[in-house]
Parts: sequence; C-alpha cells; structure tokens
Amino acid sequence: MNTAKTSTFHARIKWDLSTTLFIAVMVLGAALRFFNLGLVRFNYDNAYPLYDALRILDGKELLLIGQPTSVFLDNPIGMSYLQALPLLVWRSPWAVCIFIVTLNVLAIGFVYRAGQRLLGDAVGFLAALLLAINPWIVYFSLTTWLPALLPFFTAFIAWSVWPTLATDQRQPNRILLGGLAFTVMTQTYLQALGVLAQILPVLWIFRRRVPRRAFYVAALVFTIAMAVYGMGVWGKFEGNLDKAQGFLSPDSTLAFTREGFDHAVRLVSGDDFEYVWARDDTPAYQTRHAATLWGNHLLKLALALGVLRALVEIGRKGPHRDVAVILVLWFAIPIGLMSFSAFAIHGYYLLISCPAGHFLAAWGLAWTLKRARLRYVLAALLVGLTVLFGLNLYHARQQVARAPTVPGFDGWELNASARVGATIRALTRDAPGYPIRIYADGHRAIMSAISATYVAPIKNLHFPDYIVLPGQTPLLYVLVDTAPAIAHVDVQGEQFPEREVVLDDGTRVDFWQIAPYDEESARRLPATQLNWPSEAGLTLLGYTLPSFTPAGQCIEGVFYWRVETPLPPGYGEWFVGAFYRLYNADGAQVSEYPGRGQWGYEWQSGDVYVERICMPAPPDAGDYTLVFGLFDPIHQRGFTLIAPDAWLPTVSVPVTIEP
Repeated sequence: MNTAKTSTFHARIKWDLSTTLFIAVMVLGAALRFFNLGLVRFNYDNAYPLYDALRILDGKELLLIGQPTSVFLDNPIGMSYLQALPLLVWRSPWAVCIFIVTLNVLAIGFVYRAGQRLLGDAVGFLAALLLAINPWIVYFSLTTWLPALLPFFTAFIAWSVWPTLATDQRQPNRILLGGLAFTVMTQTYLQALGVLAQILPVLWIFRRRVPRRAFYVAALVFTIAMAVYGMGVWGKFEGNLDKAQGFLSPDSTLAFTREGFDHAVRLVSGDDFEYVWARDDTPAYQTRHAATLWGNHLLKLALALGVLRALVEIGRKGPHRDVAVILVLWFAIPIGLMSFSAFAIHGYYLLISCPAGHFLAAWGLAWTLKRARLRYVLAALLVGLTVLFGLNLYHARQQVARAPTVPGFDGWELNASARVGATIRALTRDAPGYPIRIYADGHRAIMSAISATYVAPIKNLHFPDYIVLPGQTPLLYVLVDTAPAIAHVDVQGEQFPEREVVLDDGTRVDFWQIAPYDEESARRLPATQLNWPSEAGLTLLGYTLPSFTPAGQCIEGVFYWRVETPLPPGYGEWFVGAFYRLYNADGAQVSEYPGRGQWGYEWQSGDVYVERICMPAPPDAGDYTLVFGLFDPIHQRGFTLIAPDAWLPTVSVPVTIEP
C-alpha cells in the first residue's frame, strides 16, 4: 500500500477544530431557520414578489419594475426574477421560502470565512454564531419579501470584497463576484441602494487595492441594470413622480431619530424580539424575558467593546487598521442615513449594516479567549444565549400556530396558505389562460402566491347574496367558513368535499367550481324573464319575487344581470350596482335596500351577476311598488334600461304585503 497517498488522503479528510465549528454553526443556523418554517406569516409583502414572478412565468409579461411603494419610487424587479427560478422546479410557495432560507443559511458560512481571513478563526466563528442565532436576523431571513436576501448579499460582499480591500490578498475574481452580487442586491429592493453610501467610500479609501478590470466590468453591469430599472420607473412616470414629490416635499420635515441606531444594535443584540413577537402573560415568559435582557446587555457590551477596539486600532495604525475602517464605516453609515427622517424607520432598513456589527461584537468578545477560564465562561454564556434566542423563536412561532388565519388570507401561516393554494392550483389546472379568474376574499397577489398560479380573484362579491355565474369558463369559489350552497339559484357546478381544508383554529375552507352558463341557460334562471339591455352594458334577465310577503317580515327577491357583448365604451371605469326602493300607494318611500355593485373592469362577457335582497317589509298590509334600477355611486350616474316599448330609468314591480 502506498503510504504517501494514504497520508495525503487522511490529511484531506481530517477535520480540525475550525472545520468542526464551521459545520456546527451552519447546522445551528439552519436548524433555527428551518424548524417550524411553516409557522411563518405569509402576508401581502411576502406574496407580491412571488406574484410578479408568476406574471413573468404564466402571464409571459416582461416586467421592468416591481412592487409599488407607498412613498418614493417603486422597487426594482430583481427579486421576482430570482423567485421565478425555484418556481420552475416546484410550483409552491414552499419552493420560494426554501430557496430564500437556504441562501440566508449560506450567509452564515460566508461570514465565517470572511472573519477568518480578516481577523482570524475566533472572530470568524463568533461573528457567524451571532448572525446565526440573532432572532431578528432569523425572522428577516424567513420571509419572501423584497429585503429577504439582504443577509445573504451583505455576507457575500463581506466575503468577496472586504478581504481584498483590507488585506494583502489579491483576488480579482472575488471583487467581480462581489460587484455582481451588489448589482443583484440593489435590483431586489430599492433601499438596498443605500449600500452605495457604504461601498463607495470604502472603495475610494482603498482604491489602490481595487483590481481595475474587475471593477469596470462590475460597474458596467450595475449601470446596465440601473438603466433597465430607470426604464421601468419611466414607464410609470406620473405615479412615481407623485410619490417622489411627496417623499421630498418640504412638508415632510426631517427630524432626528435614534431608531436607526436602535435597529442596528438589535440586529446584533436581539433586543426586544421576544417582547414584540413572543410576549404573553405567563410567569415563564417573565423569566425568559428577564434572562434575555441580560443576554441583550452582554451583546451590546460586546458591540461597544468591538467599536472601541476598532477605533483604537484606527488611531494607533495597528495591523488590523484597514479592517477596522471598513467595519466602522459599514456599520455607522446606515445609522447616519437613518438618523434624520420624516418617516418611521423599520428594522429591516438596517439589514445593510450587516455583518459589520456582528464582526465588531465578535471582536469585542474575542479578548476573553486569551484566558482559559474566560473561554469556559464565554462558552457557557453563548450556549445560554443560543437556548434563549431559540426559545424566543419557538414561542413566536407558537403564537402564529395559535392563530393561523386572519381575514382576507393576508397573514395566514405558510402551512395553511400552501394547503389552500395547492388545492386552488389543482382545481384550476385545466383553465384555458392566465390570469385565471377565481372567487376568493383575498388580494390577487396573495391568492396567486399561495397557489403558485397567476390568478385574478373577482372583487366586490358577497357570497351567497351577490355572486357571479361564469359565462365562458368555470369559476372556482374559495369559501372560508361559508357553506358551499346557494338555495335561491339553481347552480350547475361541482363541490369537492374531499378537498375541504380544516385548520387547527377551526377555520374551514371549501371549494366549489361553477360551470359556465350559455345565454339560453342564463335566461331560464329568473321566474319573471325580461331580457332588457341597459346603457351600462348589463342586461336585466329578470327577477324572482314572492307572490306576497307577510307584514313586518322581509321581502326576498333575486335579480339577474348578464354582462352584454359587446360592452359599451368606458365601462371599465364604472362601478355599477342596483338600488331597490319600496313605495306605498301614495308614492311615499317606506323601505330601501342599497344593493351591491361591481367595477366594470371585472366584467367578462356572458357573466351573470345574481343578487339576493332582503328588504324590510312595512308593518301595514296593502299594495306597494318595488322600484329598482342601475346606478354608479362613484360618478353619481344612473343607467337607463331598454324595454321592448320604452326606455326606462327604473323598473316598477307591484308587491303585496299581507297581514
């Protein structure tokens, strides 16, 4: 046997302490992120990038701009193109969540390796550990919203760029990789452009160490990407201009705030996480909260020591001076940017300060490793912190588990969202085109994201009193805590009791697919058939009313309106609904039912809107007249109905009230 080859083989597979710690911190970070991943809230902001990815994949839309913002410019579209990649493999919100979380786990490894090269194994391990266990970092790493990948990108830049600038290591390829990562990051989230304020001063200070060719290539790619984003902004010029003017308005008074500083520190120390996300009234929480506060104070002290150590290193021109310059600038500049603002500062704005704060805190802790006894104390403290932060994360997810649903699907737990979404996807698989119309009480971004299918929920319905029967393709109704039954209409469709979703809080989701109605079938629906067109583009097929109603009870009626072909010009801007009024023999109004309405842009030719009313009947018996018609309350406009022998502003129907 060749002993030389054997010894070489053993050398390659030998795991030293550094490798063991690297694997351990990676496993720990993965466990904290993937454990109970299904108990993450999946809300509108999480859904929107995924929704745009589905518009790209299913709708074949070439998008140049992403999620709108309430202030300033709309976001770039890069995050949606990234999220389209896992959707090519698996059509589920799980695919995107796992993709995001996996990249953010890799961030821990990049921090470890960057720390090794900059300040040694100990600092590399400690910085990676602090990033791995910080509950805020974990929380922000689990979402699919626009800033979700900032932990990954900032860690990757620290690994690829910082060592070349701060040490004698020359690796042009890493500078190029870091530049490309910077470009991708700034195309995922508008506020990621704040990294320019960090990276430009650093590049200028260490410009002699920057490989020119790699820098120019990266700068060219960044310029092209920003030009594409600029085209997207220009495509929505008026809306973006209004928001930009509002953001920069003199009325938006800048004020000093320490929120930026507090958030940057939280991302290192874990401050307030359990208070915000895992608070309850139990004695166990009080004990855990008190212990966590001590842990927070310890990490804040470590961060302060790290900053002091870095400043001393800069002042005395020590061997790690250049590293200290990068860490202090990278950590301090975002805080400075957020110290004067006219708007609230959120924690994820300060993710661009990562991982500098973790390196500084790790540097502040590293001095304890010089003495054996202090090493054991530090190890015990770090184990205790890991357990505490893990418990806080566990209890935060248990609070989600206790309330897995909220109205409108906006903030359901991922488990529940994905279960409902998988059924929507299965039942609409044979739809002829995108977006697929469904009925659901949820925003189109949320319903598309949970089903990983480009869908368009019909708005402004109220099941079962105001529904639409499709005229062209089947329509899936997604009903939450509502029985899939309509007694007042002979509905042709299919229920799926075997697909009913029942959640831990008792919420039930049922599915009912209604088959399309041709014109002949639709005309047979009302008891009294009229088939009168209108100026609005809706045809009154007719109505069903009782022959009499007992006094003091409810006049129940069902009215049928069919969307015409072709539709009149301008219909998409109308909000058309019916009104119902009851008059006595003297012409005085005695009762009213407001009815419901629908935007014209939701109409599809052949659809039948069915409205059931329950109008209070007067206490006195006699003959009355029910008057109804079409009206747009937004534009204060009525619409005439076209009877065979007259144009009528309203329809009058006699109603008998009996004792």
